[in-house]
Amino acid sequence: MTHYEQRGARATFLPAGRKGGFSMSEMVIVISIMGVLAGIVVAPMTQFYGASKDALASSRQEMLNQGLHRFAQQNYELLFDAMDGTISDEMVILRTLQYRDPNINRAQPGSPYMDPRYNPVSSSDSTVHRLRWTGKLFELLKPGQNGTGILMDFEGRDFTTAFDFPPNFQMAGR
Repeated sequence: MTHYEQRGARATFLPAGRKGGFSMSEMVIVISIMGVLAGIVVAPMTQFYGASKDALASSRQEMLNQGLHRFAQQNYELLFDAMDGTISDEMVILRTLQYRDPNINRAQPGSPYMDPRYNPVSSSDSTVHRLRWTGKLFELLKPGQNGTGILMDFEGRDFTTAFDFPPNFQMAGR
């Protein structure tokens, strides 16, 4: 029998002494090509990832500022001096937007204006996105900008159990 033997309905055309499969050099070439293609794809993907973080941070900023607007429509405009260096002013505003008086007769119409499960932390790291209170609105600090603000957690760890307000809680403003 020759090396071009007939096996069932299919013919195999392998040189004599060679078994099926890939040679080492063929595998190296294929893996090299895949590495080059992966390198071409990864660079644009990191740009898209950065842009998506900007979009999510802008969305959170808009969510907070819309809560401020709804609060102002029902109650009064929140004007609270900005104090850079800590997030105490940001947290006072945030907790005011999250508060709903347990006494239904004193509860503000439409409250809470922000999800009470939002529990962010402070950051002054200029390599991350942060939200800073300006005295009237929240502004977005992108990586590269200095300042302290609410840290943007893109993995959702800042949404936890609802904040437990003390019985003597006082809202910001009037």
